[in-house]
Amino acid sequence: MDYDLAPLVTREGYEHLRAEIARLCAARPEMIERLRDARDNGNLDDNPTLYEVLAEQAQLEQRIAHLRGQLAAAKVVQPNGDGIAGIGNSVRLRDLATNEIVEYELVGGIEANVGDGRVSIAAPVGRAVLGAGAGEVVDVATPRGNVQLEVLEVRAISARKAA
Repeated sequence: MDYDLAPLVTREGYEHLRAEIARLCAARPEMIERLRDARDNGNLDDNPTLYEVLAEQAQLEQRIAHLRGQLAAAKVVQPNGDGIAGIGNSVRLRDLATNEIVEYELVGGIEANVGDGRVSIAAPVGRAVLGAGAGEVVDVATPRGNVQLEVLEVRAISARKAA
């Protein structure tokens, strides 16, 4: 797989970023109103509420700028349908030591969320299964030592969600 340095995202991840930016931008008018109220309700030199709201506004603007930067640089990757694990694919894996079966979605780093089963291709498991197909065994370096995982199935994320 030849991935360049642009942050890689799935179509779903790209749309999620756009929605979050829109949600944060929609919060701006309320923030302006809160600033206006805080300014009107006290001395400007000693107004902890005003300073608190100003700090919140700065955080909001920083988050919007950060997300816009990610979105501008992001490269949307379409899942491949060739049975080889890559971004946009769902992989079912079996731990050869415990026989535990897990399923992950392989995504770019900016949309990874292990709690939701979305693993970055830069994470140890993601790196190990990247480019593997069903039936292959991969080694994953973990803090507790190496783990061998068998790839049971690789499919497009959208195919898994539709199933």
